[in-house]
Amino acid sequence: MFRGTIGSVALDSQAIDKIDRRIIGELRRDARLSWRELGERVHLSATSAADRVRRLEQLGVLRSYTAVVDQAALGRDLRAVIDVGLPPTMSPEDFEARLAERDEIAFAAFVTGAADYTVVADCEGAEGLDNLIRWLKVQGGAATTVSKVVLRSVIG
Repeated sequence: MFRGTIGSVALDSQAIDKIDRRIIGELRRDARLSWRELGERVHLSATSAADRVRRLEQLGVLRSYTAVVDQAALGRDLRAVIDVGLPPTMSPEDFEARLAERDEIAFAAFVTGAADYTVVADCEGAEGLDNLIRWLKVQGGAATTVSKVVLRSVIG
């Protein structure tokens, strides 16, 4: 059982029950559900579903809602995972700020291991990936990159 805090709110994992977990799952699939639709899916009234969602928001379990963009519809049909090594003179904060300039970057994380960062990018084909890698090295400040092209997603 988890006992701790999320944000400034004390949380006991027993406070999150099976219905809350089903609500979270439904909202992960479609955050635009009406209270009525959500309630029907988890077998609650619309009011009860709304109350539970508000409680999950107050606990910090539900932090935000977002749109999922079909990158292929934007012409970005190639997903790549890029491991990035920084030179000792490059500050992580500067590199992270530069990454934020690029909208094709779907995910970036400071990681352990041989690389300093792992970046997931949605590119416009091989040419788009080549342009991004060149940018990472010239304007981004990366010393090394190792790229892998995603052939198909298995989960997520």
